[in-house]
Amino acid sequence: MTMNHRLVYQIDIREFINRLNKEFDKKHKLTDLPDEFFVELKNLGVEFFWPLGIFEPSLTSREISLTMKELHKKYYESLTDWNEKDVVGSPYAITEYKIANEFGGNEAFKKFRAKLKNKFKIKLILDFVPNHFAIDSPVVQKHPEFFIHAPSYLNSINTNEFISLKINGNEHLIAHGKEPYSPVWKDTLQLDYRSKKVREFMIKQLTKLSNKCDGVRCDMAMLLLSDIFLDNWKNFPLPKDYVPAAQEFWHEAIKKVKKKNPEFVFIAEVYWSREDDLLELGFDYVYEKKLYDMLIDHKVEFINEYIKKVFSYQRKRLLFIENHDEQRAAHIFPIDKLKAVATLIYTLPSMKLIYDGQLEGKKFHHAIQLNRIQNENVNSELKNYFKLLFQSIKKSTIPNGYFKLLQPFTAWEGNPAFYNFVTYLYEDDKFNKDLVVINLSPYQSQCRVKVECYDLIGKKFLIKDRLSDEEYLRDGDEMFYRGLYLDLKPYQAQIFEFIKQV
Repeated sequence: MTMNHRLVYQIDIREFINRLNKEFDKKHKLTDLPDEFFVELKNLGVEFFWPLGIFEPSLTSREISLTMKELHKKYYESLTDWNEKDVVGSPYAITEYKIANEFGGNEAFKKFRAKLKNKFKIKLILDFVPNHFAIDSPVVQKHPEFFIHAPSYLNSINTNEFISLKINGNEHLIAHGKEPYSPVWKDTLQLDYRSKKVREFMIKQLTKLSNKCDGVRCDMAMLLLSDIFLDNWKNFPLPKDYVPAAQEFWHEAIKKVKKKNPEFVFIAEVYWSREDDLLELGFDYVYEKKLYDMLIDHKVEFINEYIKKVFSYQRKRLLFIENHDEQRAAHIFPIDKLKAVATLIYTLPSMKLIYDGQLEGKKFHHAIQLNRIQNENVNSELKNYFKLLFQSIKKSTIPNGYFKLLQPFTAWEGNPAFYNFVTYLYEDDKFNKDLVVINLSPYQSQCRVKVECYDLIGKKFLIKDRLSDEEYLRDGDEMFYRGLYLDLKPYQAQIFEFIKQV
């Protein structure tokens, strides 16, 4: 396992298989996925494969996804010629954690996982959606008491937030799944985590799922934090078997799975500044949304301080420049800035996400309710840069070196351009080292940065940029005491390898 460079590749498996079916005019199972695809992932350095939408789909979610007019605008933005056949519903409306029959079911999945592990040395991440189940989940029919019900004392109910279901001859008015700041998820029903039986049931679901994969990405994980759940549902009837208000589900659930499999990886999708809370409860990695937002908002002045705070010691973040929830990076960033942003994200010490289509520079955001994507030309310039970047990282000290954020300072008195730089060093036990320097501004900028490594003193070094053909002979004493002089073009990024001269 590398210390600083764990790559996750996310793909909408429903769209991917549909694409293969049309390209080769035959039905594909998981066992039919092309070897060439995984060879390419392995060459990038991918450690984990995350197939979104691998579980049995919800037919009710499809029906609702078709009828919700507010989703149609999203579909048109994703796929200009979409039609009803393209709509498959949300992959986060889980019916049960069973591999979809159309992909070959559990038997094909077992062979697929074995192939990933043995042939390509790639591990598997699956989604765990703890907050809710699909309306047509078997769990609803078997255990309606597991879900939040409308209080009987209310005179009127917001029908958008509840659904009336007849189960075993009885009427149940059950809440849709939701989070506090957005509309409800109308194709789901809300589990009641104040119930001991619900918690026990979901821990069993998680334990069974952990036998199918090497890690889970936990959807909207912060919704289960006791204070958030209490605030969200405090006005609704308590279950008879309610648990103490401060008892945390994640602590118990992660502890039980880790006892059985200590290497199992827990990733939390988390917002609202609750990252540290989930790390304390046992998560291995949490979403890194704040840095992503800073890069979009061009808040360069805060980035160095944030990197120092988060990545110098903790590093338990999942970084991304796009995912299934966010806009395409090539849509948001001009190509020169995207290269700089990508270099920053993929050279910081933590787990990093690659979203399918990102490396080719796709600009149309894919609506996850659809099983088809917009046809787009490959951006060769961007694809070649990503290939060079990941090859350079694999050859460097970045995966296993010690990380140190460096503080750039003015190249000459009165020049404030050093504020535009992010610079950090990787050095391993054999004193091999790589210096990452990034100008995050649209202006040519200069700075100096002290490279305080003991083996520089009294020696000369050839510093070679792994991302270009630039190389310079530099005096070690100057780099150590006075600082290495840097002059970078707008949004230029460099990874300097240090080669000692005899």
